[in-house]
Amino acid sequence: MKKGIDTRQIHVKAGQTLLTPIELVLTGVESRADVRIGQGAKVVIYDASTSDLHGVDVTLEAGSNLLYVSLSFASTRTFRSTVADGASIHWHCTTIGNAAHDHSLISICTGPNAKSDIDWIFAVRGKERQSVSVRNIFSARNGGGEITLKGVAQQKAHAVCNGMIEITEEGTGTDTYLTEDVLMLDATAKVDAIPGLEIRTNDVKASHSATVSRVTAEDLFYLQSRGIDEKTARTMFVDGFLSDLTHSMPDEMLRDRVLSVLTLAL
Repeated sequence: MKKGIDTRQIHVKAGQTLLTPIELVLTGVESRADVRIGQGAKVVIYDASTSDLHGVDVTLEAGSNLLYVSLSFASTRTFRSTVADGASIHWHCTTIGNAAHDHSLISICTGPNAKSDIDWIFAVRGKERQSVSVRNIFSARNGGGEITLKGVAQQKAHAVCNGMIEITEEGTGTDTYLTEDVLMLDATAKVDAIPGLEIRTNDVKASHSATVSRVTAEDLFYLQSRGIDEKTARTMFVDGFLSDLTHSMPDEMLRDRVLSVLTLAL
């Protein structure tokens, strides 16, 4: 262990099914977590670490399943996952902007029939800047999974959303999709949405979409004319915009935690 780095190892034995989420809370200037999920195991991890720099390396063995829920206010997050044959990972990340942060996630499906789903909610306001870069790499046949990035920018904040799907020569039969959606609550906010595909084989299904939408003064006036104050109206727009990700999380307790944080932050 390097001096000054908070570390933790989470190794789940083959065949285990853990009904209670494993909580990961690392602190300090820098932290690292090494996660290994044994063959056929099924696990949920809730990561609420507060380190300035926080990195996680996940390895899923054959047939295992992991839901990884990450919630961050002021950390720079660097995630990586390796998914073996028949295994599946669902990343569900929420990052609330604070000053300037760059986040990255690379998930590599190395075995046949591996699946990698990534949902990421990000929010910035004031003069904050946040960059989210996510990549799904499929290097074995019949891989699958979707990337869904959704963000909210308000006031003079700047959000950068960069998603990429990469399918190698061995990724025949992959079925995947990338979605980037960003909501501007103010005309003064700045948004960059950058989707990408890199495909080096045939017989795959892969596509992407990116949209940037804005709440206008007319939208707010419509709700205010029906007795809804501006702050509540803006919250209603955000709730509706993010609802497909916030409500799709399979763990109810963790879903409530994420929703309560988003409500306070926005």
